[in-house]
Amino acid sequence: MRIEGEYTFSGTREDVWEIVRDPEILSTALPGTQKFEQVGENEYEGRMNVRIGPVSGTFGGKLTVSNEIPPESYTLTVEGTGKVGFLKGTGDVELLDQGDGTTLMKYDGEVQIGGRVASVGQRLFDTVSKSMIKQGLEKLDEALQARSSDAD
Repeated sequence: MRIEGEYTFSGTREDVWEIVRDPEILSTALPGTQKFEQVGENEYEGRMNVRIGPVSGTFGGKLTVSNEIPPESYTLTVEGTGKVGFLKGTGDVELLDQGDGTTLMKYDGEVQIGGRVASVGQRLFDTVSKSMIKQGLEKLDEALQARSSDAD
């Protein structure tokens, strides 16, 4: 399944880069996150509770950041497993300076799901994943704005 979209942050590209590479901020931005910690220079592990229609469960997984070109782009690879299934995905993220103090994030990737969680169907998974991404990006933008106002 393909996941793609964009989001405009209220901050500079450098500030957005700092936010998306901060494990403490990421742990508060991802819906359902129970644990999220950095375990290597570009590796993170975590646990999150996910509900997709009638199927819910806790997933443990790993997130790896690669192909970094600060503050322009990076690639995310995620692998998660739980009693209700698995998820594997890779996506590219690009940060574009809009010249007005805002930054456009574009993301594009592929996700594979299996197990009971796949039984809910692609349409429902697509809707839930878009909602989770939107919530996460909005939380990151709130953290970015809070950090900017603290610096003033």
